[in-house]
Order: sequence, then C-alpha cells, then structure tokens
Amino acid sequence: MNTQNGSYVGHKALMLALFGRSGQPPAWRAEAACSGQDTEVFFDSTRTEQAQTLCAGCPVQVECRSDQLGWEQQTRSRRYYAAGTFGDLTGSQRNQLHYPRKTTAPVSTDQKDVA
Repeated sequence: MNTQNGSYVGHKALMLALFGRSGQPPAWRAEAACSGQDTEVFFDSTRTEQAQTLCAGCPVQVECRSDQLGWEQQTRSRRYYAAGTFGDLTGSQRNQLHYPRKTTAPVSTDQKDVA
C-alpha cells in the first residue's frame, strides 16, 4: 500500500481528520521554523529543549499553538494524552491549559463560637 499517494482512501481520511474539510495543511505551515526539520525532535522527551528553542523564534508560533490546541479540543483523548511540542508548549503544558487545576478556598481552622 502506498500511503503517500493522494488517491489512497486511508490517506484522504487521515488528511481530513488532521486538517478538516479542506484536507490540506494550513498555508502558515510553510513559514514555520520547523518546516523541513526532523519531526522526531518534537516527540522525543529528551530533546524537548531543542524543540522549544526552534519554536521560540518561529514566526507562526501563535498559529501553530492555536491550531494544535483547537485540534486537541475536538476529543478528550487527544487532550488527555497530549504529546509532543507544538507552538512552544509541551504536552504537559497543553494538558494544563485543557485541564486547569481547580483552586479551592482554604479551609479555616479557626472555629468561632456561635451562640
């Protein structure tokens, strides 16, 4: 099976799942600092700092981050198991955005006499 062939049904389904109705990557991706880079850098937890260095100077960082967060927002499993570095955010950082910690009011240990 040739998955690179645009006529392959599985390829078309994947492109639609990744990029929506157009099935094509957004135009901003051509301007990304990571364009043409080894994609393993962004998914290797030992190279997170290298990935974030590339992202830090990227001219389309905001678009990348927004696109990834929007894509992950579509289903809970993508948010819950977020992986890789996108838009200068690690999977853990994106999880914190999707699932912010709830703060609770501190419990008072002072007891006042109620008469």
